Amino acid sequence: MTSDGANEDQAGGRARLLAAARAELLEHGSAGLSLRGIARRAGVSHAAPKYHFGDRAGLLTAVAATGFGELAGALRSATAAEGELSLGVLGRTYVAFGLANRALFELMFRPDQLHPDDPGLRAAQADAIGLLSTAVAAESGTGVTEETPELALASWAFAHGLVALVRDGALQNAAGEDDPALLVERLIQVFGRALR
Repeated sequence: MTSDGANEDQAGGRARLLAAARAELLEHGSAGLSLRGIARRAGVSHAAPKYHFGDRAGLLTAVAATGFGELAGALRSATAAEGELSLGVLGRTYVAFGLANRALFELMFRPDQLHPDDPGLRAAQADAIGLLSTAVAAESGTGVTEETPELALASWAFAHGLVALVRDGALQNAAGEDDPALLVERLIQVFGRALR
């Protein structure tokens, strides 16, 4: 086998492991994941996950980084489709992504199961969450100020809280609302007006 063939085989093994880990995550949640189960699903040796990722946390970190990449892609696509970078667009997209990808979304924010200082993970997180700073600066009408990072964090915490509250049914119960999408939309509009 040529070195190119070996590199392709290694890349293919890594990709199969990531896909298998996503499938296992969807079926069993992060607590039910095992490297042996992932390797079996991927059709690779039991040693392959450690070879490619070092340990369980390394594999889950790679899955989480992929999730942040997908979140950033969804945020950019929504912004392009709407023709504007606004907190409303980002908030709706963030909540929709979190609710559509529950197991992955939960893993993305579980530093106890990841290598939180992994450079790839940190870059993917910064890329996804960094869009908020630009939107906050535009929405507030003041441009970038020393408060922009804190306002971006508050916006992120707000959207993330909406995901958790809607997912658990708590938001709908507290508000007496049957349609969580309408409630989320109203709350995002109120938040955006308050920020402006």
